[in-house]
Amino acid sequence: MKSASNTNHRSFKIGIAILIVVLAVLSFLSVLLFGKSCTLEFHVSDPEQVSVVYDTSILKCTSQQITDNTLFLDFTSLSPGTTDVEVMNLTEGLGKITRLYVHPTGIITIETYFGKCRGDIAFSCSMSLILLVLSLHLWRRYRESTREVLCRYGNIRLLGALIFVGFTFLQQISSLIELHLRSETPSVLDILEQTMLSAHALSFLLLPVAVIISLAISISNIVLLKREGFRLTNMLGVFLGLVLCVGTLAPYFVYPLMEKLGFDVHRYSSTAVLASDCIEDIIATYMGYLECILLGTSISAVRAARHIPAFDKDYILILGCMITKDGGLTKLLQSRTDRAIEFARMQKEATGKELTFVPSGGKGDDEVIAEAEAIHNYLVSKGIPEEQILVENRSQSTRENLRFSYALIQERTENAKIAFSTTNYHVFRAGCLAQDAGIPMEGIGARTKTYFWINAFIREFIATLHNEKRFHIRMLLLILCCMIPLEIFIYISYLY
Repeated sequence: MKSASNTNHRSFKIGIAILIVVLAVLSFLSVLLFGKSCTLEFHVSDPEQVSVVYDTSILKCTSQQITDNTLFLDFTSLSPGTTDVEVMNLTEGLGKITRLYVHPTGIITIETYFGKCRGDIAFSCSMSLILLVLSLHLWRRYRESTREVLCRYGNIRLLGALIFVGFTFLQQISSLIELHLRSETPSVLDILEQTMLSAHALSFLLLPVAVIISLAISISNIVLLKREGFRLTNMLGVFLGLVLCVGTLAPYFVYPLMEKLGFDVHRYSSTAVLASDCIEDIIATYMGYLECILLGTSISAVRAARHIPAFDKDYILILGCMITKDGGLTKLLQSRTDRAIEFARMQKEATGKELTFVPSGGKGDDEVIAEAEAIHNYLVSKGIPEEQILVENRSQSTRENLRFSYALIQERTENAKIAFSTTNYHVFRAGCLAQDAGIPMEGIGARTKTYFWINAFIREFIATLHNEKRFHIRMLLLILCCMIPLEIFIYISYLY
């Protein structure tokens, strides 16, 4: 299955590369065929008193018409160069100027060197088509991946990428419709800028969500601090909320800050403008990336927490956590154990199949007995027979919970079907750890108090980022390597 998926993914990469090349060639051909002429429109108050001035060695005016006080000028290119087309009202002495660039290929662009030209609508349509194909592919891959394994770090990547690419596609379509209503077409420069601004737009769109999340996190943290005392881990939610709000608003303060520091940000040819644009767009893009990963993680975690495994299991593993000083179960651990008992009852009622409980967890330095022993005692008190309990009492982490318990199960039953019970916020990460270790398991989540769930989820999100840190660092570096050349290209384009 995995080999077939990888083969399909490689085939898609080749297919999308071919599609990009074909669309790029067709777009350039469209510009080459139609871009050697252009039409300019000027509103004139007195059609009889109009003078048109331009460099006749660079352009040739092929048509001049006036309709409803609008002057239409058609030009074709003669030789490479730059000229201003100035329309003067002789009675008022006022003029309107439009700059035209004639490229060595004869293509005429308006206002900027890579500005609008005839035939450039093909670039915008090609970009929209590529984004649509990517969105559909990401959606298909995400559905296939979650059907195969619900808890997988790759699902977050796919969902985060889908959110960003899908949003960029919708923004491109919205821009096309808006320009069409104004009888305009976007230039190549417009497309690049629109793509660069997608992160800005996404961050700004999610700002109310970030504020609400920050408030909810802060309130839950205050409750948590009151009930469980001050600890750095209990403040993670507040820190993340601040990052979301400050990071989203930060790009809008770069320009005024640089102005106050004395940088020349009013003259476009100044390199301070390039630096300002780079900083703004990089911060916005990184925030957009973080928010997409956060959304992807949130959706994945909620789906995993609400998932009910198939009723065909042989074993259910109960992931241990801190126990009470007298060796009893904390409310958190009791809820995990009760959820496992509930799942066993649901499976018994649905299929008649019994399963074996596997309490997992070793003895901590400040614990009187192993966590697995405490769970075992609780299971017995709930009427679970000893022969239906298999204790794993050596593990000191979730990874070891999964690995050591799986080894015990394999000694008894080969190819056993296994579920695990943990707290709802922990299901996704535990499932990902099992997947990474090659252990086939499905998770089921136990409820916990809302104020604790929010902060615990933030810890899980940060842990997920940490587990995938190499991938995220590569992605951030890739974004940086792509953005800086694009920023320089856009900056230079406006200098011509």
